[in-house]
Amino acid sequence: MLGSAQRLLVACSGGPDSQALLHVLWRLRDEHRCELLVASVDHGLRDDAQHDVAVAGRLATSLGLAFHPLRVEVATGASRQAHARAARYQALLACGAEQRAERLAVGHTLDDQAETVLARLLRGTSVEGLSAITPARADGVVRPLIDAERSLVHAYVTEHGLEHVRDPGNANSKYQRTRLRHELWPLLMRENPRLNRQLANLADDARDAGALLGLHADTLIASAARDLQALRDASGAERRRALKRWVERQTGSALQRQHVVALERMLWVGGEVRLPGSVLARLEAGRLTFVPVSKRGRGMQRPNIEPNEDD
Repeated sequence: MLGSAQRLLVACSGGPDSQALLHVLWRLRDEHRCELLVASVDHGLRDDAQHDVAVAGRLATSLGLAFHPLRVEVATGASRQAHARAARYQALLACGAEQRAERLAVGHTLDDQAETVLARLLRGTSVEGLSAITPARADGVVRPLIDAERSLVHAYVTEHGLEHVRDPGNANSKYQRTRLRHELWPLLMRENPRLNRQLANLADDARDAGALLGLHADTLIASAARDLQALRDASGAERRRALKRWVERQTGSALQRQHVVALERMLWVGGEVRLPGSVLARLEAGRLTFVPVSKRGRGMQRPNIEPNEDD
């Protein structure tokens, strides 16, 4: 995960997971020959949020590390948590760039991974979606605790007497993750005590499968640009992945499964498919073309697929 990084920015919320992450990385700093910096984000959503930042700051200071308190403005709307997450990562990555840190470490655990897989299964997802939380992202975000169970991480916090806070949002049942964690998850773990580890393994397998399909898809896209017969001759999984990737690159819009299935059908029966972003895909003279249309434009081939199945 760290590669040849010489500076690592550790995101620390003051919660047990990130406090453990910071302390573990501090103990390993000489082994990895990596300088540590610490940042904590106040989202301005709670009156006592500065207390959480202060807890993170006290640990950083006690370890002799530079500490960067950050404040963000979170957009209002239905997806407040999503807006907060986006604002947090934007601020942390900007801080990392300013401090010339090659990596940004965050404290997701194996249980966070398993819960994400479960949430996506309940919502409806693809193999790509099952890959869930990426351990090491292209933008430098890494998750060193992603293979450590939450119980182990919290035991570490207790063993080392690390001061920490509890996010009250983790007890708010209006959030799906809270309901899964406190209501559904205990029942599932009673049926299979290793479910968290097995779902995390499923995410790893899905990520590997997705990467392999992606390589095949890029080769298939290059062939299909010359002759669409290459798509027709491909296996279903390769064809759908290639169509999704190709069309998303051409249109700049994210496709759901029903769009991909409709595009796949169009390869044999022709016609046109209305895509997100007011774009119409057509099969013309053996080529796939894309034209902008008005929001009330006609000609959409309505796929006979459940509309809420996410890809």
